[in-house]
Amino acid sequence: MKKFYFIICSIFCCVNILAQNIEKFYNWEWEECSPKVARFYSVIEKKDSLYYRNDFFIREKSLQMKGSYLDADCKIENGKFYYFHANGSLEKLGNYVDGKKEGLWLSYHQNKMMNDSTFYKNGNVIGTSMSWHNNGFAADSTTLNENGVGVSVGWFDNGFLSYAGRYSEEKKQTGKWIYFHKNGKKSALETYSEGELIEKTYFDEDGIQLADTNNRNKDVVFEKGEKAWNKYINRALYFPNNYKFENGDSAIVVVQFTINEDGKVENVIVTNPFYPAFDRIVVYVIKNSPKWLPAISHNRNVKTVIKQTVNFIQTHREY
Repeated sequence: MKKFYFIICSIFCCVNILAQNIEKFYNWEWEECSPKVARFYSVIEKKDSLYYRNDFFIREKSLQMKGSYLDADCKIENGKFYYFHANGSLEKLGNYVDGKKEGLWLSYHQNKMMNDSTFYKNGNVIGTSMSWHNNGFAADSTTLNENGVGVSVGWFDNGFLSYAGRYSEEKKQTGKWIYFHKNGKKSALETYSEGELIEKTYFDEDGIQLADTNNRNKDVVFEKGEKAWNKYINRALYFPNNYKFENGDSAIVVVQFTINEDGKVENVIVTNPFYPAFDRIVVYVIKNSPKWLPAISHNRNVKTVIKQTVNFIQTHREY
């Protein structure tokens, strides 16, 4: 039987802790806590006029964030920032000036594929931004001027067009916007004025116009309801053999997954891991989920990303 503590503080022997440095521990919700139940460890060092902060995933012994601030409370970012996924791969990087994003920011999926490329000026998006699906296909291309006027085009992960339209000032939808089903057929033709929808026409997946134009937008839901989803999780989850908590009775694993246009689960990743045996169980349970009802937006099914917390509770029994 493996007995283990939630953390081992001495793993950060690679960090040279000086007396004037600030050390803090955080739980899975990024609330300050005692070292015994921490998931993240932070060390702040003051150099000249800046406070340099490194945040770590404790179990993975790897960086979660690296950046500098103007204040000891780390509220005003200033300088280059790096963020990392739990598997150690780069999540995003970019520059802050006086707490506002400035210049080019890049982000990456956990599989290291490019996720987003966006340019900022004084905290506002400007120029051409691009995003990509985790399979490498383009997801979105938006071009804006300093006033928020511009155009936007999106694609499904199979390469087919998803939508296209224009923005007026302050990035308000204006004029004709067209949306498509994933099979390439038109799903909706909508007209906007200063961000307000004033006219719409819907089409089925064969491209035939529908007489009914009632609002069809729906959030993603588990096919049998929220109670059934919680019941499935509780039934499918199990405590791994030969493990026992030494300083607590429960542990949280946070997982992120996508419900695709067909209501199937895909792209399951652990964003806040606890321990490999527990993480693997969560991924298996989510991957084998029964079907969901996909979200509907502009009269077509669309993908939705969901973040789920899973709680392992230790029952008191003999091992």
